Amino acid sequence: MGDWPGKADEQDTTFGDLTRSQLMKRVRSSGNETTEMTMARLLRKHRLSGWRRHLALPGKPDFAWPKEKVALFVDGCFWHGHTCGKNITPKTNSLQWREKIEGNQRRDQRASRRLRGDGWSVIRVWECQLRKQPQQCFARVARILQRARGKR
Repeated sequence: MGDWPGKADEQDTTFGDLTRSQLMKRVRSSGNETTEMTMARLLRKHRLSGWRRHLALPGKPDFAWPKEKVALFVDGCFWHGHTCGKNITPKTNSLQWREKIEGNQRRDQRASRRLRGDGWSVIRVWECQLRKQPQQCFARVARILQRARGKR
């Protein structure tokens, strides 16, 4: 974000004394508690096995079942542009943020298309869905995985 207009190193946020720059540096691309780690706990709780994390596949899915060719992405609502209400556009640098999020969405679409073209089933779960309806999210993953296992 260093090349963005504005002064991220000085801008206050509503998160304590953190500046915008400090806050963004704390956001993790992997191991995120509200997305990835929540799904990992859910998969373990239901003893769903065979998954691997962060395989070198298009889009870097959060979880993958290589034998069944199933890829699971758990997307954060803000970063991937979900229209659930959590995707609040920042008031500062809003054009740059919109371009960033739209770029993320295009990248997600390309990755899904490429994986499907290579014979993979792609599942995308939104952060808000996982928080509000974890059992339905798990059931969807289990159903798609069971269907893929039936094809083998």
